[in-house]
Amino acid sequence: MERPYRPLISESRFRKFLRVTGYIIFYPLLFSVLRPLYRFRISGRRHLGIPGPGISVMNHCIDFEWFFIWHAARPRYVRFIAEEANLKRADAGWFNRIMGVIGVPEDKPMALAPAVKAAVERGELIHIFPEGVISRKSRYPSKFIIGAAWFACLHNIPLIPISEVLMKSPIHRLMPFWPPKVKLVVGSPLLPEDYRRPGERMKQQADRLNRAAERLIRDTIYREGNE
Repeated sequence: MERPYRPLISESRFRKFLRVTGYIIFYPLLFSVLRPLYRFRISGRRHLGIPGPGISVMNHCIDFEWFFIWHAARPRYVRFIAEEANLKRADAGWFNRIMGVIGVPEDKPMALAPAVKAAVERGELIHIFPEGVISRKSRYPSKFIIGAAWFACLHNIPLIPISEVLMKSPIHRLMPFWPPKVKLVVGSPLLPEDYRRPGERMKQQADRLNRAAERLIRDTIYREGNE
């Protein structure tokens, strides 16, 4: 019988020890491989250093984006939210569990709410891919799901838009599957109170915030990708 998954709410000293140890071991190894492969650059990373909790969102088109965000936020820890299946995978599930990823149960997605609340109370930076699924090497994102903006409004914490721009080079004419050069542009935090209107429900506020983040990311990708 499969053991039921329970989203991470509390973090014991042992869990924290495993997470910190995993970061110390795997960060330099991954950096030495992924840096020359994707030649990623980051601008605006100061926005990830805001005091207190926050939620960041980014378009999802490469498997190793979580590492780019890891690198951009250093030395701050990032608590990732991903599909529950990613914690049960035979290849990388153990790594996701060690690093404290919060899984989203397929049958009850809002079951992760207590885990998100606990992360907010710990003052962590939480990352959500708002498209829900990966669109590999797609230049523009799919429609954003409201979840990240909803939690930002619920806890009244900043929503930080990150635009991932895939830059092609001459080598792609001969080898189209060659890893693209990656540029991350971290935008200014969007504050939920700026999207609140008197007398309306929070869902409307969250929808307005969600659309603003998606529009900003799309505009940034278009601008940076055509320079």
